Amino acid sequence: MKHICSFLFFSLIYSSLFAQIKVSGKIVDNSKVPVAFAVVNLQQQNSEQTRVVQTDSIGLFSFTDVDKGTYHLTITFTGYQKTKLKLNLQQDTSVSITLADNTTQLNEVTVTAGKASVENKGDKLVYNVSTSATSAGADVLTVIGRVPGIKVGDNDLSIVGKGSVKVMVNERLVQLAGTDLLRYLRSLSASQVGSIEVIKNPGAAYDAEGNAGLINITLKHSKKHGYTGSVQINDKQWMHSPAPVYGTSNYWWLNASGDINYNSAKLSAYASVNVDHDHELEGFETDIYYPKQAWLQTDTGNYRYHNLNFIAGADYRFSPKVTAGVNYQGGKNTYDGSDHVNNPIINNTTGAIDSTLRTYATYHPVAISNAVNLHSTISLDTSGAKLVLNADYFNYYRTDRSDFESNTYLADRSLNAASRNRYHDTNKQDINIYTFKADALLPTKYARFAFGGKLSFINNYSNAFYYKKATNNSLKYDPNLSNEFTYTENTQSVYCSINREDGKWKYQAGLRAEHTETKGYSHTLNQTTINNYTRLFPSATVSYQAAVNHSLSLNFDRRVNRPTFWNLNPFKSLFTAYSYGEGNPYLQPEYNTNFELSHTYKNRLTSAIFLNVTNNGFNNVTIARPDTNLVYTTPLNFIKTYRVGISENYSMQLLSWLDNNNQFTFYHTDAKSALAVVNGSSGFGAYIATNNNIYFNADKSFSGAVNFWYQFPEVDHIGRSNTYYKLDLGIKASVLKKKVDVSFVMNDVFRSSASAVTTIVNGVRQKYTNFQINRYALVGISYRFGNSQNKTEKQDTGNQEEKSRIH
Repeated sequence: MKHICSFLFFSLIYSSLFAQIKVSGKIVDNSKVPVAFAVVNLQQQNSEQTRVVQTDSIGLFSFTDVDKGTYHLTITFTGYQKTKLKLNLQQDTSVSITLADNTTQLNEVTVTAGKASVENKGDKLVYNVSTSATSAGADVLTVIGRVPGIKVGDNDLSIVGKGSVKVMVNERLVQLAGTDLLRYLRSLSASQVGSIEVIKNPGAAYDAEGNAGLINITLKHSKKHGYTGSVQINDKQWMHSPAPVYGTSNYWWLNASGDINYNSAKLSAYASVNVDHDHELEGFETDIYYPKQAWLQTDTGNYRYHNLNFIAGADYRFSPKVTAGVNYQGGKNTYDGSDHVNNPIINNTTGAIDSTLRTYATYHPVAISNAVNLHSTISLDTSGAKLVLNADYFNYYRTDRSDFESNTYLADRSLNAASRNRYHDTNKQDINIYTFKADALLPTKYARFAFGGKLSFINNYSNAFYYKKATNNSLKYDPNLSNEFTYTENTQSVYCSINREDGKWKYQAGLRAEHTETKGYSHTLNQTTINNYTRLFPSATVSYQAAVNHSLSLNFDRRVNRPTFWNLNPFKSLFTAYSYGEGNPYLQPEYNTNFELSHTYKNRLTSAIFLNVTNNGFNNVTIARPDTNLVYTTPLNFIKTYRVGISENYSMQLLSWLDNNNQFTFYHTDAKSALAVVNGSSGFGAYIATNNNIYFNADKSFSGAVNFWYQFPEVDHIGRSNTYYKLDLGIKASVLKKKVDVSFVMNDVFRSSASAVTTIVNGVRQKYTNFQINRYALVGISYRFGNSQNKTEKQDTGNQEEKSRIH
C-alpha cells in the first residue's frame, strides 16, 4: 500500500509540471467553520467565459490551467452575503475568504423552503427531510423509504438494482442489522434529522462495509447564536380497512419530540428527545407446495411499541486551531406483542384440509442502547491540513421473554392432544463495541492527501433458555433447545487516498486494508470457530468536465458485507413444531465489485450505466423436506450475482411553485447458485420514482407533497418478486409568522407497498408474502422558537462500521 501511494504521489507531481497558474483557497464563516458546497465563480475581466466550482467538505476550492490576467472571483452560498474579489494573477495564488452572515434577508423558514427536496451532488444523493410535507410525524425508517432509489425490505435496506447498504448516523456506522436495525431507525424521529445521504461510491476513508454503498443520516445541530429549539406532537391512525383475511382493527399512534440548542462564540450545545407509543399489525404468509400437500401458513403479529430516544452533545472551541466535543445517543425500546400462526395443510388430490397447525406466542422484549463519542479536530496550518480524532463506545442490551403453544387439529377440527407443545423461554443479547479512529487531511499545491487508521473491538454475548411447560404450568429446563453463544471480532484498518485536479480532469484514488480476527464460541456445543483474514479495498474516480454543462465520471470500488452475529451462532432455534433455524459458524463475508459510468448535464440530469458483481454471496436458505414436512432455515455462501443496468435522475426547479425529482432504473440480474437444491434465477427489473413539492403561495408557507414509487417484478436473491408500489401525500401550512407548522399526511394511500417473493428450493415451490400494514393518516403540529438565523453543521464520528450486523 505504501508503494502504491508513493507511485500516485510522484505521478501527480510529474503531471503538475505542465499546469498553468492555479487559483485555490479556503472559505469559512465568521466562526472559522469551513463552508462546504459554496459556489465559486471565476471570470476573466472583459470576458464572458466563466468557470464555476463548489467547495469541498472542508471549504477548499481550486482552479487549474488559468491564464495570467485580471479576474473577478465571486462566492455565493445560501445564508451568507455574496462576496467578490478582484485578482491580478501572475503566479499560483491562494486566498482565504470569510463569508458574512446574511442577517437581514434570510430566516430559517426561507432556507428550508428554498432547498430542493432531492439534490444530486455527484458522489451522493441528498434527501432534505424538512422540505417535504410528508416528513411530518414520520420516523426515520419511513423517511428512508421515500428516498429515491432506496428500498426498505423485511430485514434490510438496499439500492434498487444494486444491492444492500449499511446505515450511518453522523458518519458513524450503526452496528445493528435485521429487525433490530429497523426498530432502531423507527425509534428516531424525522424531526431530529436534517438530511439523508445516499453515498453510492464511498472512498477509502469510509469503512468498506455495505455492498452497494452507505446511507448517512445527518442529525440536526443548529448553529444559531443564543437559544433555539422546537417542539412537535403528532397523532397517527393506522388505516387497516378493508380488513385482511387474518382480521384486525384500526390502531393509533402518538408521538412527541423536542429539541433545544445553545451557541456562543466558543460553546455549542444541543439536545433532543423523541417519545412515541404505537399499536400496529405486521406479519407474513409462507406457502409451501409439497408434492402431496400444500402448507399455507399465516403469521400475524399484533404489537404495542413504546420508544424513548435521547440525543445530546457539546462542542467547545479551545483555540482557532483546536475544537473538541462529546456526543451521546441513547434509547429504550419496548413492546408487547403476540403472534398468531395458522397453518392449514391442504390435500393436493382432494383439496380438503387434512389438518391444521396453530401456534400462539407472546413476546416482551426490551432493548436499551447507549452510544458515546469523543472527538477533536486539530488544524495543522492555514492550508486546511488537519487531524481528526474519534473514540466511540456503543452498547446494545436486549432481553426478551416469551411463551408459545403449538397444537394440531385434525380434519374434523378435533384437537390432537399428543401434538401439544408448550414452552417458556428467555433470551438476552449484550453487545459492546469500542472503536478508535484517526484521520489526517493534507492539502498541497499538487493534490489533497488523506490517510488514517481505525481500531474496532466487538464483544457479543447471547443466550436463549427454553423451559417446557407442564399441564399445571410448571417449568422444566430443556437443554436440547437452550444455547449460549459468545462472539468477538477485532478489526484493524488503514487507508490512504489522493485527490488531484488537473484542468478539466479530476482524479481520486484510494486503498483501504482491513485485517479481521473473529472467534465464535458455542457454550452449549463446546464448539469454537476462528477466522483470521486480511482484505484490500481499492477505489478510484476519474471525472472530466467536457463543457460548462457536461461532465463525465467513471467510478470503481470494492466492498464487503459481513454476516450478522446471530447468523454465526451454530445452535438451532425453534420457530414452530415443524420449523426451526440454525446459524452457520463457517459463514464468510460476501464481496462486491462496483463499476459506474455517469454523465451529468447542468447538475440536473444524471445518466449512468452500472455493473455490480457479488462473489461468495450469502442468504438464508429455507429447505422444506417432502418426506418429513420439516422446514429448516440456515444461511449459506452459495450465490454469485451479476447486475447490469442504467439509471436516470432528473431534478427540475424551473417553476417557482414546483420542486420535482424523478428517477428511473432498469437492470438485469443473474443470480447463480452453487447449491444443487437451489435454483438460480435471472431476469429484468425496473423501478420508477417521483418526488414533488408543490407551493401554493409566493412565500411558500403553504405547500403539498406527492411522492410515488413503483417496483416492477425483479430477481430478489434467488427468488422472483411481484409488483408493488407506494403513494404518499402531504400538506403543510406555516402560520404565526412561520413559527408554527400544521401538517396532514397520508402514507401508502393504496396499501400496496408490501412484496411477495417466490423461490424453488429442493424441488419445492415456496412463496413468501409480507402483509405489513403501512397505510396511515397523520396530523401533526410543530413550533419553533429562538433565533431565526439558520446554519447547521454535523459531527463526523468514528465507529462507522460496527453497529450494522446485530440480528
